[in-house]
Parts: sequence; structure tokens; C-alpha cells
Amino acid sequence: MDAPTDPRAAIWMAVARRCADDEREFSPAFVDALSQVAAGVAETLGRDLEAFARHAKRAKVSVDDVRLCARRNPDWTDSL
Repeated sequence: MDAPTDPRAAIWMAVARRCADDEREFSPAFVDALSQVAAGVAETLGRDLEAFARHAKRAKVSVDDVRLCARRNPDWTDSL
């Protein structure tokens, strides 16, 4: 199966796969809701990364921008 080109469809597919891997049944409404939350987080993260890069007067997002976004999430910070 080809990967969807629409980011929201790709997120939905990833969430649906992850839910299927959990060996429990999840309703389509739950998968839709979780996909919407994940897409919202991704959009916010993208805007924050772009804002950090702009503030630093850079045209591209850097690892430093990612670290700034992760600073309040210990799990993310530890993995960086």
C-alpha cells in the first residue's frame, strides 16, 4: 500500500496502525479523534519550530529549535 500524500491521512494511517498493534479494538471514532489530536500537536509543533527559527534569524529549523520545543517534556529532552 502506498503512503498517503495528505499529512492528515498519513497521521490517521499511523494512528490506526498503532491502535491495531495494541491488540485491542478501538472504534473508528476514537481513531479519528486521536488522529485529530496528533495532527493538532504536529501543527503546533511546526509553528513553534518555525517561530524559534525566525526569532534566531534563521531560514531553517535547527536542532536547537527542536530542543527548545522539547524543553518542557523530559521524555523528549532525554531522547535528544
